[in-house]
Amino acid sequence: MTKTLEAIFGMETQSMVGNVLQDTLYDLTALARLIKQAHWNVVGPSFRSVHLHLDEIYAFVDQQIDSVAERLAAIGVPPSGQSAEVAENTKHLQIPLGTLRDVQVVDLMTERLSTVVRNIRTRCEVIEDIDVVTADMFHSILQKLEMHLWMIRSQGC
Repeated sequence: MTKTLEAIFGMETQSMVGNVLQDTLYDLTALARLIKQAHWNVVGPSFRSVHLHLDEIYAFVDQQIDSVAERLAAIGVPPSGQSAEVAENTKHLQIPLGTLRDVQVVDLMTERLSTVVRNIRTRCEVIEDIDVVTADMFHSILQKLEMHLWMIRSQGC
């Protein structure tokens, strides 16, 4: 018999950690789609550097989507990444449609990355002392996202 977090920590803890992970999965999934949207539509003098950096950020975020979903499954909570649910739970992450100037993409991605970092930091505080494995995962995600945030933000100076 496999022990889930519910069996180890109780139903309330499993639910709390599951909610934190699911909300993070929504944010990362939406962020990945926005990164690709911006990547496909960026234009301007800094096109190449912004375009390539967005690919780097996307590759990292895509890996983390899978890690967060697998952590959900590991604690006995079925992950959900369906488009309608992601859209419903991440309205604040949308970007304009159509062609976007490179400086606009830098500003938009700085804002969106900042939002996701802030959200994960807040969620990390909730589970820090409850589930160290999930907290460690969040620390790792934050370390890399904050590096990408610094790098994309620095392009807009």
